Amino acid sequence: MLRFEADKVVTEGGEFAADLILFMPGLTGPAWLEHSALPRSPGGMVAADAQCRVAGFERVYVVGDSGSFPGPDWMPKQAHMADLQAEAAAHNLLAELAGGRGERGFKVELVCIIDAIDQGTLVYRTEQQQIVLPPNRLMHWAKRSFERRYLRHYQ
Repeated sequence: MLRFEADKVVTEGGEFAADLILFMPGLTGPAWLEHSALPRSPGGMVAADAQCRVAGFERVYVVGDSGSFPGPDWMPKQAHMADLQAEAAAHNLLAELAGGRGERGFKVELVCIIDAIDQGTLVYRTEQQQIVLPPNRLMHWAKRSFERRYLRHYQ
């Protein structure tokens, strides 16, 4: 991508017309990470293995948005992935503290209901399958119910 104009997007390979342009730049690591000894990925995140371990550090793990993990290009950075990574990291750290070596990884999946106030679209993706359900009212209510249940654990 080279630039945006009022009615088009210009790329190295050409340009295309657009009535509306929404752009979300790629995430980069936190600024403080530059001044730490933690290893970084090319994108500036903390480099980790599939078990959430930080290479070169004993009993140091990373989960969530600050980490860069091996996996598919579409791997999401969302709370659900952070939950899955945190379970693996906690299990592995406890195994290490008990004298072993934790080898638990995390499942890579995207689970999202895109809510449009009165209807929702379910998007589900794993390395084996991909499902997108068309917008419907049931998904809107399912998302509201899930949010209430999920947040209750933190209140």
